[in-house]
Amino acid sequence: MSLSETAVNGTGGPVHVVPWSGEVNGNRWQIHCDDATSALRSMKDGSFDCVVTSPPYFWLRDYGMESHIEIGREETVEEYVGRLCEVLDEVHRVLSRDGLLFLNIGDTYYSGKGRSGGVDQKSSKRRFGLRAVDRSGGLGLGLQRKSLIGIPWRVGLELMKREWVLRSTIIWHRENCLPEPVRDRPSRSYEYILMCAKDRHYIFDKKPLVDQSIDEDMWTVAARPKSARLKTAPFPDELVRRCLQIGCKDGGTVLDPFAGTGTTVRVALSEGFNAVGVDLNPEFCKYAAQQLEEFSNVPIR
Repeated sequence: MSLSETAVNGTGGPVHVVPWSGEVNGNRWQIHCDDATSALRSMKDGSFDCVVTSPPYFWLRDYGMESHIEIGREETVEEYVGRLCEVLDEVHRVLSRDGLLFLNIGDTYYSGKGRSGGVDQKSSKRRFGLRAVDRSGGLGLGLQRKSLIGIPWRVGLELMKREWVLRSTIIWHRENCLPEPVRDRPSRSYEYILMCAKDRHYIFDKKPLVDQSIDEDMWTVAARPKSARLKTAPFPDELVRRCLQIGCKDGGTVLDPFAGTGTTVRVALSEGFNAVGVDLNPEFCKYAAQQLEEFSNVPIR
């Protein structure tokens, strides 16, 4: 399809259309503009060898879609975890038996102030009014004000209930990240990557980490500056590259169900893999497709 053919339906979500596609050095790529669950349901069982993704965090971004279809703006933590894990149920189905999921996910604080805690200079996508994490009541979990919610832990525990093997956590130390405007706790400089398997036997090779003298479960990788055009910060190429080097078989196919600006797809192609990305936001999909067209130097279809 052409870059002008993305449509949006009356509910605020994109109409499912034939994905953008192309080829780089014999490796195929696709970008699907759809909600992740719907797009994945159209894909075959076991069709991907590795998944590297970073879903929307709980009440940290507003990507301009309707709240009932955009993950991240749910009224409760349980609803957020449930909706995210419904997508990951489909990821489990389309992942090969020996494949791995690398899930980059950040945490959130409960303020309970009754209003937003201020303007975040790091991202103009943080433009909420009253958020669920600002309302009184402890989010139905009995949380005290200023508590860290523990989103990665809650997601990890739910994934284990849904037959995923939570094999490891990897700490992404975000080198040179902007400090948070807080005075009564340390500024955060890391996020979690949950490495999850579908079976007890899976593709994994730690040799690239050993050869590069990289701490195996703590990766120091500089945070990537935000896109001037989209006003959001994609996760860095090196983070994706390390996941693929240790967790995807040669010539495999990589999936990102929350593709954003297409970082995972582009890096996978550069590393010699096929790749498929899915995103709900037509603006992000169009941007990703344009970047891939420039990367491949071949007109997209």
